[in-house]
Amino acid sequence: MLEKRLKTIRFIFLLCLILITIRLFTIQTVTGKQYSVAAALQQTRNRVIYRERGDILDRNGIRFTGRKTSWQAILQPETLLTSPSMLRTVAELLQTETADLTEILSKDNLPVIGDITSAQAMAAMDLTLPGLSVMDYRVRNDEETLASHILGYVDEKGETGLAGLEKSFQDTLYSGAGVFAGVIADAGDSFMRDFGYRIWNNMGREKLNIKLTLDYHMQSIVEETMDRMVDKGAVVLADILTGEIRAIASRPDFDPSNIKPYLDDPDKPLFNRALGAYTPGSIFKIVTAAAALEAGISPDVSYDCPGYVDFDGVRMKCWSYEQGGHGTLNMAQAFAQSCNSYFIKLGLEVGRDAILEMAEEFGFGHRTGLYSQGIEEPTGRVPSTIGPGYPAETGNISIGQGELLVSPIQAVNMTAAIANGGILNRLSLVDSVVNEKGERIRNISTPSWKRVISKETAASLQGMMLLTVQSGTGELANVRGYGGSAGKTGSAETGWIENDRAILHAWFSGYFPVDNPKYALCVFIEDGKSGAGSAAPVFAEIAAKLMDAGY
Repeated sequence: MLEKRLKTIRFIFLLCLILITIRLFTIQTVTGKQYSVAAALQQTRNRVIYRERGDILDRNGIRFTGRKTSWQAILQPETLLTSPSMLRTVAELLQTETADLTEILSKDNLPVIGDITSAQAMAAMDLTLPGLSVMDYRVRNDEETLASHILGYVDEKGETGLAGLEKSFQDTLYSGAGVFAGVIADAGDSFMRDFGYRIWNNMGREKLNIKLTLDYHMQSIVEETMDRMVDKGAVVLADILTGEIRAIASRPDFDPSNIKPYLDDPDKPLFNRALGAYTPGSIFKIVTAAAALEAGISPDVSYDCPGYVDFDGVRMKCWSYEQGGHGTLNMAQAFAQSCNSYFIKLGLEVGRDAILEMAEEFGFGHRTGLYSQGIEEPTGRVPSTIGPGYPAETGNISIGQGELLVSPIQAVNMTAAIANGGILNRLSLVDSVVNEKGERIRNISTPSWKRVISKETAASLQGMMLLTVQSGTGELANVRGYGGSAGKTGSAETGWIENDRAILHAWFSGYFPVDNPKYALCVFIEDGKSGAGSAAPVFAEIAAKLMDAGY
């Protein structure tokens, strides 16, 4: 019995010894480096060379962030200050005075880190000086970064997202890892010269990236065109079948690596106009026409336009007022010519409530789905249907004026719904979280859709939008030779006056190519001349470039 117990004890002892041996082996060979780095960091006084942060990628894995490489010099004060010849060489390399460099290095024993050019980095590596090291790193963003209003920006240390997706996905993008230069310190926090200078990294944690629905090259085409043609405004490009945003941009732009100059800029370059809410003007006639068609009103119904509609002595004018009006028009003709008189009379027949209900069906007054993906977007505004709809109020709403506010992102979604036969998609801009291999870790996008108008109504509206481009106010949006386009112009009165001049917002929202629609595109120009003159040409330029590039 005693012998059996002794055998059991010996077995347990031997098993514990084996487990301890395996654990020690694991610590020394597998995780030893991690523990070593952690221990070293606890014993060091260091400075950050750079922080590792997850990237923001386009739909094909192309980086929006970290596209450029920069260089940093890492100077060792203790080494350089004891060698005047090396100090002079380094000062000459960095194009600074020896006395100034000495002053900087004399502040403490910690490494001095500074940006240098690639030419200086190559020269430094050729010199192989003991007191000078160089390291390359990827710059998070710069003045050439695309989609800056969506991406946002980080703090000066590169650790914390302060705006945009950088802020919304801070917990995902921030890995906590980085590269550090420092010195070994003793218990009294003093520099231990015998150990010299060290560079550490703690890159053990997997880096996670955010994958967007944007297409880098399509975004580039949109922004290049805006840089030439748009001072203030926004452009949104969406896939009509999926509701995925392919490009989104706002102007004026800003440099996300240095936002201080933009904070007090009166032009508000940090404001994302693609997500702003504005008076829609005549692009809202799409809603009025849709409400009429869904109510069973024939597109052949005709009204006379004398250039105005009279409400108890107050005239609501059509843009054709000075020419004596458009005369008698049917719905398609009035749509193509953007006739206010016709649509005011049509709106009175349809009724205020039916128009506003159709606006809500198209998503106006509601967020599009981007909000659930960490993107701040307004709901816009649709007036309440509570209370009587006075004729003047109904007339104003029918032509997109009054208490209506619509964002370019909402307008492009409405246009996409017409192009795809009456289906309104939930818009998406952030697709998923992926690892460095591109493997999907977590879905962000949650596609959904609903029918908002019948196929017949959508087909009628498509015909009206095509006529607008072929022979109406949207002729400058025509992309002949690229499959054609269709859309609606808008010139929205803001009620603002500047230097005795009324401020108008210009819109064009349409789709292309006509026979096999792929994309909806909304162009918004703040303080534009008109939708026909300011926004339509931008639409045509972008659409033609995209089709020419094979999209």
